[in-house]
Amino acid sequence: MRITKCTFTTHKTSKKVDYLRKNNIIGFCIEDPTPPFKGVQGKAEVKILEDINANTELAKKMMIKSTGSLDNPIAKWLLTEIEKGNEVILEITPKYFSTWRSAIPSTLT
Repeated sequence: MRITKCTFTTHKTSKKVDYLRKNNIIGFCIEDPTPPFKGVQGKAEVKILEDINANTELAKKMMIKSTGSLDNPIAKWLLTEIEKGNEVILEITPKYFSTWRSAIPSTLT
């Protein structure tokens, strides 16, 4: 089984980053909001990536994937914030996870 890393951006001075500097193990749950409800949950290790040049390149890939273009206003804003050093990237590597699915049939929701 291949374990994939997830990446997110967040403000460098957020409480989340303060907490992760002290304890880099997190719990996570990713849910599909459409019936039949299903998801994945588990524990992961987090690395705080702070290298501005590396983060800029990674964020460009993230923005193209999520917005389709670096010309998107959100992409432009995020890249500017990373270049200023205001945003960091959180790299999440799952250590344990399990999947789940609701017992409620989709015909009842």
